[in-house]
Amino acid sequence: MPVKVLFIENDSIQQDSFKSILDKNLGIKHHIIDGFDSLESELKKDNYTHLISKFSINNNTINDYKHLIEIPTLVILENNIDINDTGFSYTKLPLSYSKLFAFLCEAPIISNNTLEKYAMGDQDFMNQMKGHIIEEFKANFEEIPKLLENKNLKEIKSKAHQMISKFSLLEMNNSYNLSKEIDLNIFDDPENQIQNMQQLLVDIEIALTQLK
Repeated sequence: MPVKVLFIENDSIQQDSFKSILDKNLGIKHHIIDGFDSLESELKKDNYTHLISKFSINNNTINDYKHLIEIPTLVILENNIDINDTGFSYTKLPLSYSKLFAFLCEAPIISNNTLEKYAMGDQDFMNQMKGHIIEEFKANFEEIPKLLENKNLKEIKSKAHQMISKFSLLEMNNSYNLSKEIDLNIFDDPENQIQNMQQLLVDIEIALTQLK
């Protein structure tokens, strides 16, 4: 599914800081809640892919709510708080876009299984296929933002169509489905499909870090 981050933070200044960071990439959808009390209902309400929290983090908080959390989680520590091993990721303030994106890249979104079957054990051929995918993704990552800015629907459709087979080879199932939706609906529903393409750019950027 497209990246969607749930933040837990009750300080308005810190909330504004998070929003400012996310303005750097409109494809990263997000929502902010001001405490853990509404965590369970919020996680049930929407398909979040990542959780980030700075609010009232301590071992008691983690013990009370860890059973609800099944998505990658980043805990932002204000100081040298001693937190038991939880399997969560940790960073310190200030949160930057580079820290945020590094966290988003931690969970693998690609698989080599289909590529390996297609290559039939030929490692050179597999590396060649990967190289072609990397080249296409890099070009698209540079070119698509301009197409979105100019609302060039014909070229956006073309780019989405070309990437469908690549997402299939990498077993990026959510990206595969999203690219098919863009390909089929860009002319009838341009506003939503442009948003979908912005989200797809996030998947492409993460995949590029994991293909290296």
